[in-house]
Amino acid sequence: MKTQFTILIIISLFFISCQDKPKITPSKKIVKIGVLAPLSGKYVKLGHQSLLGLKAANKMNKYLSNGDEIVFIQADTKSLPSHAVEATNKLIKNNVKVIFSFVGSTQMLTLKESLKKVKVPIISTIAADDNITNDNPYLTQVCINNNKQALVASHYILDEKFIENVGVVYNTKSSYSSSMAQKFNYYFKKLGGNVVFSIDMNTPNAVEKFQKQNKEKIKMLFNLTDASTTLKLLNSIKKENNEYKILLSNGFISSAMETNKESLEEFNGMYIIEHYAEENSPNNERKNIQNILKKKSFKESSFSLLAYDGYQLLLYALEHCSYTNYDEQCVNSLLQNSDIIQGVSGNFSTQNAKVKREVFVNKIEKLLLKKEVVIY
Repeated sequence: MKTQFTILIIISLFFISCQDKPKITPSKKIVKIGVLAPLSGKYVKLGHQSLLGLKAANKMNKYLSNGDEIVFIQADTKSLPSHAVEATNKLIKNNVKVIFSFVGSTQMLTLKESLKKVKVPIISTIAADDNITNDNPYLTQVCINNNKQALVASHYILDEKFIENVGVVYNTKSSYSSSMAQKFNYYFKKLGGNVVFSIDMNTPNAVEKFQKQNKEKIKMLFNLTDASTTLKLLNSIKKENNEYKILLSNGFISSAMETNKESLEEFNGMYIIEHYAEENSPNNERKNIQNILKKKSFKESSFSLLAYDGYQLLLYALEHCSYTNYDEQCVNSLLQNSDIIQGVSGNFSTQNAKVKREVFVNKIEKLLLKKEVVIY
């Protein structure tokens, strides 16, 4: 009898789980959401990857539970800070409730003073610099900030790889890169490690300076430069007899897919800090994003997946603030301090405008990001 009762419960649960989601009746009211993105110029592919991830998420959940429809108003930064200010003003004039920013750290810091005047909540999916949320109570970061990444890198090298001596290369042209190098050097030394050398690749004869370093002392190189600079370093490294591992920072492969697609295989065997890892059995949401990107000749990247997660955070805030007609204070408060939200590849939340999520360290194998370890 007990067995029959158990079977009946299982069958009932099966039919309940197979039922369609409740149908939503459109209210004919729209909620305008701004998208600040480089849709032309140097970073156009970054903008398009992010936008496709956002549109994929919108395609799956276009309506809120009250029937209000989420629509996007796009503004092109043209990959230039000067145009980003103009584009932001365009979105504000369109009375958007929230702005998605697909702009990197360097440009976001350039926009910082202008954004202080903006009283519209902003979701930043790419910019990782800690300082972009300073003095801006309307900005929330969905990506892992550089302080957390530097700490993760330090613990990974010391605690997982048992490496005490490292070299660091970075580029002061990038605020993200220089900030990461500074924070990593601080944490790594504080935890007992030794930074044998730290080279700014933006200085004259930087490659020659790198060549002259005694690499026999290091077991890992923490590379905070872009793909083009890395390829120059690799030409030098190939001439050496030393063997040491190379750790990359997040977004490296996603950016390289735009700028150095023909050289991607050169990065196989390296390690990388990332928001995501390859999955043998991705969930339906991730499969949908992959298919949408594939149709547009794009490969899945952290840019598109972060945009998807940013949209889930947006849904959370709008659903809870629908009774206030999406009042900016209500929306902003929930964007910056959220409950646990289901993302495309694991749960996350926000606290004090910073994201709280898993950080992956992956190994690049056949251009796939194979999970090495997950650090919280």
